[in-house]
Amino acid sequence: MQKKRSFLWILWLAFGMILSCTSMLFAGDLVQYNPHGKRDPFTPLVTMTMREAPGLVGVETAEELTVEGIVYDLKKGSIVIINGSVLREGDELGAVKVLKIKSKGVLVTINGVEAYKEMYQSEQGQEKTL
Repeated sequence: MQKKRSFLWILWLAFGMILSCTSMLFAGDLVQYNPHGKRDPFTPLVTMTMREAPGLVGVETAEELTVEGIVYDLKKGSIVIINGSVLREGDELGAVKVLKIKSKGVLVTINGVEAYKEMYQSEQGQEKTL
């Protein structure tokens, strides 16, 4: 029993010495992060306060619109991203007014002319090949 106790004490002392030596060796290698000039990773890239993007200024036709994303939610209201602008149904920005947001596209009016713009435009005139 005495040998077992002395062995455990020696093992504990050796482990403590090894641990203290390694902490002294790596104490000078502390890595410091410098956030100067970098974006905060916790702020969202797209928010509702960023509604007015310059992408909808001067839009005259539906061909100039690009539907970049749709969040389709019947309970809380859908959101669409058109040319970098975040819009809800009924929102008007420049000459563009969002009438209806659907799961695959959006119905808008541009200078009083209604147009439906899908998120993924199908390429017409191309044959599907396997």
